[in-house]
Amino acid sequence: MERIIDKPYFTYSVYTALSSGLNVKCPKCHGFGIVTANDNTAFFKCTNCRHTEEKDRTIYRYDVHNQCKCCGRYYRVNIQDEDKQHFQVLHVACPFCKTIMSGKVHKTAEVFSYTGDIENGKEPYLGLELWFLTFLHNKPVWALNREHLAYLIDYLSADLREKPFSIPKKTQADHLPTFMKTAKNRERIVKILKDMQKK
Repeated sequence: MERIIDKPYFTYSVYTALSSGLNVKCPKCHGFGIVTANDNTAFFKCTNCRHTEEKDRTIYRYDVHNQCKCCGRYYRVNIQDEDKQHFQVLHVACPFCKTIMSGKVHKTAEVFSYTGDIENGKEPYLGLELWFLTFLHNKPVWALNREHLAYLIDYLSADLREKPFSIPKKTQADHLPTFMKTAKNRERIVKILKDMQKK
């Protein structure tokens, strides 16, 4: 009987995988690539064609703040439209009296984007498709990298899955969607994951 003791909740997350690398498909040649990051920037490098990309992980706020020339009140108008965020000066309406005035667009670093979820099989920083991705009944089955893939195979193929005594709350398996943990699907999913391991 195969037995596995589960891992802590954030053992395999987008954030923790950024140091070892998220495995993705190159947008140019569809070869194997890796996304890593430091505090400020996410980096991509293809191991096949050597294509590279990088993206600032800082989230910026754009606004016009000023004192209204009509009502005298101070105001701040956030600029959500990405096309308008690149202008140096914009005409905006005072939120109190609706007088339209020109004002300087201010760009302020708010926070660093540290976490993110996998959506539609793509990593959250550069929007690149995961290397280990397939579908079962139109539902995505994926792994962040080889280490995560090995964990999924071990966990789902075990006969007995236990929570560690030292971790009273959530474990890594709590990230898994229900359809992956359902007994009727586990054998098929393990086969799919083992096929992906050959890539």
